[in-house]
Amino acid sequence: MIAHILSNLPWPVQWGLALLIFGGALAVFAVRRGVIRIAGAVVALGGIGGLIASWILSPALLVPAPYAVRIVSPVPGVEVGSHFTLTVCGVPTTGPMVPATDSQHYLAIIIDGVQAPTVDVWQVPQDMSPGSHVVEVELVSPSHQAFSPPATAKETITVVAGKPPSGPVAC
Repeated sequence: MIAHILSNLPWPVQWGLALLIFGGALAVFAVRRGVIRIAGAVVALGGIGGLIASWILSPALLVPAPYAVRIVSPVPGVEVGSHFTLTVCGVPTTGPMVPATDSQHYLAIIIDGVQAPTVDVWQVPQDMSPGSHVVEVELVSPSHQAFSPPATAKETITVVAGKPPSGPVAC
């Protein structure tokens, strides 16, 4: 689990590292024979070394985002009802706006400083209480790593009780 959360490697490699780390640690603490304990320590340290190497060499930490992101709905300054659809588009340097997500790009959504689950859709239904809310979105990799420099958009949304729900819009 730690290898999955902290690395940008393919899943089989992540699970292999986790097996090395935890299996080696189990051998160190559960087995009395000195040779097996030493072998377990070497295996666990090898797994930790692989995990550290994945942090240092991870391409998701070194590459820029493919495009900037923009919150296109709700439009800044417009009051919305408590049920609305947050629409986020990618803004390439050339060409028209595109949906912000695909199989290689997800959105981390932060509402009033609290991160919601990462999503792989660019039109996200939201339910918010009345009042002013700060919404920030960040384009991340499928393993939830930010790009460098990050692609973020931030907007203050005013939710008013009784307003009709707003639906999704196109990019």
